[in-house]
Amino acid sequence: MTDQSPESLSDIEILDILQSMKDDELNTEAKEMIRNGGKAGRQESHKQALVALNTSFENKFVEAVTLALNLNEAQSKKIRYKKDRIRILKARGIDYLLIDGAETAQVLAQVAQAIVREDAVVTHDLHNIFPFWKEGWPMVQFDNAYKILEEDINIHYQAVLDALIAQY
Repeated sequence: MTDQSPESLSDIEILDILQSMKDDELNTEAKEMIRNGGKAGRQESHKQALVALNTSFENKFVEAVTLALNLNEAQSKKIRYKKDRIRILKARGIDYLLIDGAETAQVLAQVAQAIVREDAVVTHDLHNIFPFWKEGWPMVQFDNAYKILEEDINIHYQAVLDALIAQY
């Protein structure tokens, strides 16, 4: 994003920035982690890549929504949480749950949280998200999970940008 505040940008400038954000790559850091992981650390590198992918998506999402909807600082912080995300976007005429991939964003956030806070143990909400994940057991096949979620979160990010651009 530019150094200017959203309030000082014209609608055309905001639209240009949102359009340019469509070229953002969410998986740059994640790809680097996977590349550096090698064969021996394949699952561990994919596990860390999932966390990096979630962080990248959330940061880009917050940046785009804050810019497009001219959110204040408190709203920008709240937009990271599912219920607030739904509420804030709905107030601006966007039904977040209808955007393609909204569930993927929630799953990716839960996966990243479980990796960081639950020592990569499958939580109740993640039970059977993938056929090989069962509640209470360690997460497995991070490479497969990453591949699925990485593709789907990119689709979701593009759909969010499209919904924001449609507001102009």
